Amino acid sequence: MLESLGLEPVQQQAYEALVDGAVTVAELRTALGLSAAKVRETLAALEKLGLVGRYPGERRGEERFLPVAPEVAFESLLLAREEAIHRTRRHIQLLATRFRANATARDPVDLVEIVTGRAAVIQQVDQLQHSATSEIRGIDRPPYANSDPDRLDPKTGMMPVQAKTMRRGISYRVIYDTHGLETFHRINTDIEACAELGEEARVMADTPTKLLVADDRVALLPLRSAPHEMASSVVVHPSGLLDALCEFFEVLWARALPLSAYLAGRPNGAGDAPTPDEARLLALLTTGLTDQVMARQLGVSYRTFQRRLSGLMERLGAGTRFQLGMRAASLGWVSQPADGAVRIGPGPGSGETA
Repeated sequence: MLESLGLEPVQQQAYEALVDGAVTVAELRTALGLSAAKVRETLAALEKLGLVGRYPGERRGEERFLPVAPEVAFESLLLAREEAIHRTRRHIQLLATRFRANATARDPVDLVEIVTGRAAVIQQVDQLQHSATSEIRGIDRPPYANSDPDRLDPKTGMMPVQAKTMRRGISYRVIYDTHGLETFHRINTDIEACAELGEEARVMADTPTKLLVADDRVALLPLRSAPHEMASSVVVHPSGLLDALCEFFEVLWARALPLSAYLAGRPNGAGDAPTPDEARLLALLTTGLTDQVMARQLGVSYRTFQRRLSGLMERLGAGTRFQLGMRAASLGWVSQPADGAVRIGPGPGSGETA
């Protein structure tokens, strides 16, 4: 854990042994299983770092080594490492400025990069997210390169790299295609987990392509318009094409239906907020999925889904799904899209009208 501060593993082990009560070279040899020479070498390094103090033994006994309190000992190391990171970040920003300034003089082929092979695509997806400094924007639809179980958090279903990126303050705006909700994602696992970390999610049917954009700096999209698997992708660097892709996302974002605001427990001002089950149900009703798929997303039978829907309509005094949408919007339970319309109803193929 302390390797990030420049400590070698044996130095960390020695410091922790001192914290646990070892104070002499002999005691450290017993705790660490090292030679006396190696222990003394390690202690000397810790002294140089200001993590350990050396004290004479009582009545000419063996000298003692005591750890400096951790909250004091590591503060200077943390500050030094943070300053180094800041300097590195400033230098990278300078390099980025120089890169953009010279972009117009580059050969156009340098502005677009082809990535082939599933492993290379996955690496590029991770690298793009790690490189973001403010925002990730994405259009999520099948196929998925990151669909293997070992690429997903077993508890939440999220990609660990996304969770890590969001926890360092990077915002996410994602448009989920309804086909992905039908076949891959689950409202009560990865969608909710992302919402709780701050992801803004919207939903749209028949999105034209997958897309991932880091800031306004780089974008990743499939090489083919309708691939059966993620075997190749295009990386787009700063250019007119990248500007068009960013604007393309914003146009779709304005048309997509909000999904995650109330899943994250952020209803828009409702005094009597929906229960978690009602929030999930309302979220699914805005997606246009069929009733059968919505029941499967909720993990209940079709009959139970219908009973929950009827109970929610009764609670809000709605006789139709349209009225339910209007009542939910008036209470702040459902966010409205840019055009002001509230769309709550069965998806195509449900065999119902409302």
